[in-house]
Amino acid sequence: MDAAGEDLVAGDPVVRSAADATALGMAYVLESQPDGQRRFVFAGPRCLGVNGVTAETIMADAQVFFDMILPEHRPTFEAAQADAVASLQPFDVEVAMRRADGEVRWHRLASLQRAQPDGAVFCDGLQVDVTDRREMAAKLREQHRRLEAAVETTGLGFWEWDVAAGTVTWSARNKALFGLAPDAEVSVERYLELVHPQDVDAVQAAFGSASDNARGDYAMDHRIITPAGETRWIQAHGRVTLDAAGETRLVVGTSMDITDRKVAEERRALLMGELAHRAKNGIAVLMAIVSQTARGANSVEDFEAAVMSRLQAMASSQDLVMAVGGGPVSLVDVIGKALAPFGRANVDLGAGLAEVTIRGEMAIGMGLLLHEMATNAVKYGALSTPGGRVALAVDAAPEGHGAFTWRESGGPLVPVGIKPGFGTRLLQQVLRPQGGQVKFAFEPSGFNARAQFPVVR
Repeated sequence: MDAAGEDLVAGDPVVRSAADATALGMAYVLESQPDGQRRFVFAGPRCLGVNGVTAETIMADAQVFFDMILPEHRPTFEAAQADAVASLQPFDVEVAMRRADGEVRWHRLASLQRAQPDGAVFCDGLQVDVTDRREMAAKLREQHRRLEAAVETTGLGFWEWDVAAGTVTWSARNKALFGLAPDAEVSVERYLELVHPQDVDAVQAAFGSASDNARGDYAMDHRIITPAGETRWIQAHGRVTLDAAGETRLVVGTSMDITDRKVAEERRALLMGELAHRAKNGIAVLMAIVSQTARGANSVEDFEAAVMSRLQAMASSQDLVMAVGGGPVSLVDVIGKALAPFGRANVDLGAGLAEVTIRGEMAIGMGLLLHEMATNAVKYGALSTPGGRVALAVDAAPEGHGAFTWRESGGPLVPVGIKPGFGTRLLQQVLRPQGGQVKFAFEPSGFNARAQFPVVR
């Protein structure tokens, strides 16, 4: 039954008959005297079906009717009716009443007031049983509550925009996703204020595209900036429904915070780029090693031994990088890995080296550099004789860079006019991809080199 039907009053005999014929409820006329006395001037034949007592019974004693109202509802009923009679304004309340057979039902009582010459007021009204309607509404509210609870257990926020009514409703979870308090007022304008300025156009375009269809769905990821200044990623799903005229009537949807996923995706993309960069550099070094080693090898066996030695140096440095998850690496650790096959008895490490940290991507090249210098020292330089020594020490470098020197002493005298071989050419190239450089000199007392490279502060 709609509100218009329930608002019918019983002042006119035609209305009384219509109410009875259509089973709207019990039409009645209640007389209220200035001294507070009340009596039913008229009670329709539907009285027995609605209240379990006859019309004659309540017309004989109106209190029988009023006593049916549950005690907890009587103050509200009495106050509302007194105000309506005093002001001659419409009266409309819903109360629970106990029928004569003991069953409790909800009733809506609505009336219009007519002043009489003697000071009395006639209340032309209609009593309608609204129990079924209230139970249905309660069930719908419970279903909505359960649906909202089920949605929110998945981390989703629920929202609804009634375009026709101009109202926006957000669940508590949805407000929390946007950094709003549970009692915060929401509107379309407030939502767009929270959307990241760079994403507003995309959000409006997605909604506009969905609105062009009779039943348009849309889904998009966009950023928001919470009132606290935090940037979050929101995944929004919505459905737009149109009325018969093709106008947008209702938009409903869900929101999910996908910030963690977006951060992980960005981190993964960065990592993949870094891995691709490192792989490219590694391949370039490998190609140079194979090419240059082949030129200087006297036999296949020599070629194999030289290539495998250099690749092993790279592999050892890679193991070190993997152990720290691709992050920064201590220069001392790289030195230890690279020089381990040659022994450390004749190698002196300066104290300042322990304070130097390099990027993970540089560790492989650095390991190969140190391995190559140690190999040359064992073959031709200071480490080829029992009394020879190699000293590594920190050297001054520009801001953001580090440097160390490699000095050999106590080995064979270096011939004058020595020509650089592959090993020395490799020294010049191995750190370049990461922004480093190596300079060397063949002094009579021994081989000297200086390496400079970016560092991690």
